[in-house]
Amino acid sequence: MASASMENVAKARKRLEDTLRMLIDSDPNLLGALLVDTNEGLLLLFVPKEEAFGENIGPAGGEEEEEALGGTILDSFAQIEKLISEERLNLGMLERVLIVGNKGIALLQPLAKSNSVLLLYGRKGTAIGFIYTLLDQIVHEIDELANMAFGI
Repeated sequence: MASASMENVAKARKRLEDTLRMLIDSDPNLLGALLVDTNEGLLLLFVPKEEAFGENIGPAGGEEEEEALGGTILDSFAQIEKLISEERLNLGMLERVLIVGNKGIALLQPLAKSNSVLLLYGRKGTAIGFIYTLLDQIVHEIDELANMAFGI
């Protein structure tokens, strides 16, 4: 029974990675995806394009930097949720965050069922509307796969 469960976890992780790879491959300017758990800020999955490591955008690599990035994402998310709370801006539940810099973009998508945050990052020129549309169609699948894969 335990091996069947482990096999399901492995399949879910593979499908999750394949789905995220399809998502980042859908736009030539997207460079990668990270999945961070919202309990501890741990990096669960990092799916970069090969070319991402030659860019001066996104995580440069290295386990320590990626772990610190997970904590930063978690802290930032908590502050954004405080900002949109009923006591402040009263915007309702957080659905998505878009950060636009002069070199690139980052999109943060909370995943409620898996208690995680999906971060997509890329160069300036990423077709944000297209990515939003695609993400809207597959976000529930990503959340479900993350829940099965990591059981957070």
